[in-house]
Amino acid sequence: MTPTWHLLASAVQVIRGIWRISKLPHPIVSIFGGSRIKQDDEYAKAAYFLADQFARTGISVLTGGGPGIMQAASCGVIDGDEKSGRTLGIGVRGLDDRPSDIGVMDYLELNYFFARKWLLMEYSSGFVFFPGGFGTLDELFQVLTLTETKKLNRVPIVLIGTEYWNPLLDWLKKEVFYHKLTLPESEQLISVTDDIKEAYCFMRDECVVDFAYKVKFNHKQDKPSSKKKGTKK
Repeated sequence: MTPTWHLLASAVQVIRGIWRISKLPHPIVSIFGGSRIKQDDEYAKAAYFLADQFARTGISVLTGGGPGIMQAASCGVIDGDEKSGRTLGIGVRGLDDRPSDIGVMDYLELNYFFARKWLLMEYSSGFVFFPGGFGTLDELFQVLTLTETKKLNRVPIVLIGTEYWNPLLDWLKKEVFYHKLTLPESEQLISVTDDIKEAYCFMRDECVVDFAYKVKFNHKQDKPSSKKKGTKK
């Protein structure tokens, strides 16, 4: 296929993804993490619990639609009753982690990683990052870059696992922040914790309040003015 055809196909897939995301109950949180983490791992159990709590609060969850942390989060939303939140997995064609092997509530497959990342980031009211490999790190730094450059609204970014993330954060403080290679406020963008209940409460409060404010603000913007136009004499 020609580059033009690839571009058009990706555009159609993104539009379909926007429509699918619009059908989810809002607000939405995106959960990222390693695909190689086993389901009996403590991080996977934490992702399951966190997604379960989000769904019970009416918060929907976006994942990359693969195994590992993504699978744990998807199962956390699917299992059990009395949940108003839903989940959507957004995968990339050609990978080995097909959804039929892991079980997702809803699944969308794209051709390119850049389209998946855009959908996972553009409509989320918060981001949670569990330990992961290059893909997870790429997604984390893209969220930070887009937030710093104001291409994304500032929303909560929570890293789960101090043992895993603290060496990276120490390097950022000693090198990147120390040499002023980012904006001063960028250091305040990230929160890190081992307490999954604390992470849930923080994300719940921030996301629900932020979403309620946006709805109220947009309602005011759309509301027609009640003032009557004066007549000229």
